Amino acid sequence: MLSPAPKGKALRDCAPGCGPDTRSITLSEGDEHVITRRAWFQSFLILVLVGSAVLPVCAQADEAQQARRHYDRGQKLYRKGQTAQAIEELYTALSIHEVYLEAQLLLTRALIAAERPREAFGTLRAIDFIHWPTAEVQKLFGQAFYQMNKLEEAEHALQSALSLVAHPDPELHYILGLIKLRRGEAQGAVREAEHALAIRPRFTPAYKLLSDAYLLQGEPKRAEQELARYLRGVRNRAEAQYLKRRLAIIRSLAGAKDEDSVEASFAKPQVHSVPQPEYTQEARRNRIEGTVKAQVLFGNDGHVQQTIIVQGLGFGLDEESLRAAQKISFTPGSVNDKPVSVWGGVSFRFVLIRPDERPEKKKEGNIAAHGQSRSAR
Repeated sequence: MLSPAPKGKALRDCAPGCGPDTRSITLSEGDEHVITRRAWFQSFLILVLVGSAVLPVCAQADEAQQARRHYDRGQKLYRKGQTAQAIEELYTALSIHEVYLEAQLLLTRALIAAERPREAFGTLRAIDFIHWPTAEVQKLFGQAFYQMNKLEEAEHALQSALSLVAHPDPELHYILGLIKLRRGEAQGAVREAEHALAIRPRFTPAYKLLSDAYLLQGEPKRAEQELARYLRGVRNRAEAQYLKRRLAIIRSLAGAKDEDSVEASFAKPQVHSVPQPEYTQEARRNRIEGTVKAQVLFGNDGHVQQTIIVQGLGFGLDEESLRAAQKISFTPGSVNDKPVSVWGGVSFRFVLIRPDERPEKKKEGNIAAHGQSRSAR
């Protein structure tokens, strides 16, 4: 029979064969304190490690919520037409949370609406590449390229969007029509406008596109009809006033007699000089180049009476071209040696001078050689 071990001592081993090999240990009071401190330290380390993993997750969740609040504000401002304020909110959202597809797409739309295509292009480039082959992204690329006047790239992106879109989109055909129009392809612009209307008959921007295409094509009466149809759906007062003025000029142009229909002896206006329009800073910054075409009413009093853009570039270049057209020096046209007012075409070419190019002598705007003269009634 085994006697109990003294207090504070380990029990002796059982004799061989008496059972499982078991040992019993009795700890001193000092040893218990050591183990307690060690357990506490291990628990503390575990808490630190868990905390270091949880805190970044909480921070990321907080950042995502902040970015979402700025995105929501930007979305509301964009819907209200407050584009500049919307852009600021969306830039803030992306500064907090860089990878945020919804904010990137909405910011791109807002920048395009504000005619800031290079910023829009940069925003699109920052989107994860896996999202590029989608109809929405390709459409936005097409719009940005169009505003930068990179028409070939714009058309390629929009054609890609057409192949990717799940449902027919009239706006894609509308933008393709704008590209055709800027290239001077009036018939192509008409076809794209008709495609857009076939998809959605109430897609009113297509009527404006048709009006501009018919005007470029030399059919002012049809241009007048389509613009009047578009004007009926315009709710913005400033835009409506502008369109009413444009419609009045188109009616004047439509009422003029063709040169071939004038039976008496007819002489065209003789242009002496055409001032060079200013290159706007906005157009320079966006590197916009191309040709602006206008119709000008050369008055029988030796002054330009009316002007209208037929093919524009935007970024203030259209307005500068009209200002230059108003200052054209000319001798009026005549019928049987009597001065008459005559409509004629004028074109202005905008080309940026590169640092490695020698600046050429300042050229005057050119009277379009192909423009058909119309004698105002």
